[in-house]
Amino acid sequence: MNSLAQYIADTLTAKFDIPAEFVDASTSYEALELDSLVLVELAVILTREYGVEITDDEIKDAQTIENTAELLLQKGVGAAA
Repeated sequence: MNSLAQYIADTLTAKFDIPAEFVDASTSYEALELDSLVLVELAVILTREYGVEITDDEIKDAQTIENTAELLLQKGVGAAA
């Protein structure tokens, strides 16, 4: 996992009590049973952490940690962030 994906995974385990053994970069948010409120909160966390606007709809559309990390890269967040 790159550092962006690792940050997202760590956030899901720390802030939303998802067991680390279930969190993988390619696991879908649906499989993790994340509801829309969690996705909104994750969007706020990522926006604050990286200073780029990311919405819960974009996270939902990305479907996985891996794709969300790629979305952040496309928005100009560096992989080493």
